[in-house]
Amino acid sequence: MKNMILIGFMGTGKTTIGKLLAERLGYQLIDTDELIVQKAGKAISAIFAEDGEPVFRDLEHTVLRGLLGEQKKVIATGGGIVLRQENRELLKQIGRVVLLEADPEAIISRLKDDNSRPLLQGTNEEKIKKLNDILAVRHPLYEKTADQVIDTTGMTVGEVVEKIVSSI
Repeated sequence: MKNMILIGFMGTGKTTIGKLLAERLGYQLIDTDELIVQKAGKAISAIFAEDGEPVFRDLEHTVLRGLLGEQKKVIATGGGIVLRQENRELLKQIGRVVLLEADPEAIISRLKDDNSRPLLQGTNEEKIKKLNDILAVRHPLYEKTADQVIDTTGMTVGEVVEKIVSSI
């Protein structure tokens, strides 16, 4: 079996679901954001602040390209990985792509204690507006790339994993 790749916006459960899915399938979990941090030698927030988003996106592409040829991996990706056409093509080559979705209120609730994300600053209304603006750009790209779409709103991690496994 090829790799399983989880895409979607932050807070949809990619890393959490990825851990359980990898365990269930007997695969290794790979988090592209962790690989980027290792490669850059600094936090993602520092990459954005010091080097800018284009440098981060270049690192993201390099890391993704490095996963070609891997097998039996569950790959949790960063939310913006689909912004580049070449990344969308690579994702499809690397494995089966599962889009995890959640409604904005669920995302904000799941990430309420995470102060490291610039998007999550401000009132709930401001957060929801920012989220919807970003999703307006990314959602069509997510859907174009995905082999399967799962709305994780109101689902447990186990239920999402079962849904993915039963569809293989």
